[in-house]
Formats: sequence, C-alpha cells, structure tokens
Amino acid sequence: MRWLTATLFAVSLAAGLTAPPVQAEQPEQEQSLDAFIQSVEATYRDVESLGADFVQVTRSMAVGDGPEQKGTVLLARPQKMRWEFSGPEARMFITDGSQMWVYSPNEKQVHVYKELGAGGTGMESLLSNLDQLDELFDVEELDAEKNRDKNSVSLKLTPKKDANFKHLRLVVSKKKYLLEQVTIVDAFDNETELSFSQVKLNVTPDEGQFTFVPPAGVQVISPDGL
Repeated sequence: MRWLTATLFAVSLAAGLTAPPVQAEQPEQEQSLDAFIQSVEATYRDVESLGADFVQVTRSMAVGDGPEQKGTVLLARPQKMRWEFSGPEARMFITDGSQMWVYSPNEKQVHVYKELGAGGTGMESLLSNLDQLDELFDVEELDAEKNRDKNSVSLKLTPKKDANFKHLRLVVSKKKYLLEQVTIVDAFDNETELSFSQVKLNVTPDEGQFTFVPPAGVQVISPDGL
C-alpha cells in the first residue's frame, strides 16, 4: 500500500493616479517560488475540508504501470479522511484521526489499525502539510515543460525529517491554487500518482463518513496487534 501526502498561490496589483499611455499588452509576470509557496500556505490555512474525484496510477520499477483506478476522496482536519475506490478492485480507506479502517468488500475483510503510525498513508495529514510546505519540506520547482499546462505549477517536495516516502511531486493551479495532482515516490522509486478533479474546498462532511462499522460477515483483522 503506497501513498502519498501536500500546494500553492500569489496576487499582484498595479495602480496609478493618472491614466498611462496606451501600450501593448504585457505578459503576466511570473511569481517567485517563495511568494507562490507563501500564498499556497495562506490559501490552505483556513481550509477545514476538501473533497474531490481522483484517478490513481501506480508505477513499479519491477513490474511497470498498474491499472488505472478511480474514486472519490474526502479530507478533513484533524487527520480525517475517506478514500473510496470504485470498480473491480473496490476498497475503502477511512480514518477518524486516531485509527484507520482498510475495507476490501470483495475479500469481506477490514484491517483495523489502532494507531495511524502503523497503517497511516500520510494523506490524512495532507491539509496540514499544505499550509506548512516551507516548514516541512525542501521545495523546488520542476521543469515548466512537465506541467500539464501554463496554468499550473509543478513542485518537488523533499521531507526535512524522516518519512515513509522519498519525495512528493505536486501540481497546483496558479489562480485558485487547487491541488491537481500528487505523486508519491518511495525509497525504491516506485510511484503512486493521484490526479484530482472536481476539487471543492471547505465542504461540509458528515462526521459519520470518517468512521466504519463492519457489515455482517466481514472478518476484522488488527495487523498492529492492538
């Protein structure tokens, strides 16, 4: 189970007391990386929840690309999340901030981790990471040609402290600073890429969405032994 975990903003103004002479339209001035990071942090500082559709692709150095998987995600502070994968490999990852349920309906099993350190993916901290990028990561901008288009920015985030991944790559829109893509690269250079659409900030989740009651007949497994 490989995952991930965090993205961006800036505003500029110009004004004059007298009307300037007519000039050819000038290209929009690019923001510095530091200003962009600060603006992203400011944008997400007041975000309490995030909902989106996603497409996941895994890339293994040993076996190549895995199948494309789709689903929905809901994140909320503090450290709450609900990932629902649809299709033949349907499964759910749910945490209430203290424990996690990993439910596989096809296998009729749910793995229960009593501590997030044992089963956590890192994504449960994504909202907190986005408003602390400079504090938690060494940030560099990737080659602009790797961006999806000129309306987004690609960043490489290398954790400043020990983490269960090598680095992250984020793609964030320039105007609204919406998270478009997260790629987690593990210690063996395997990748998990999540592309987001229909992103909504400060949705109003039902607290019941962050807990899980196993259906009848489902085997409950506690890998951490607690």
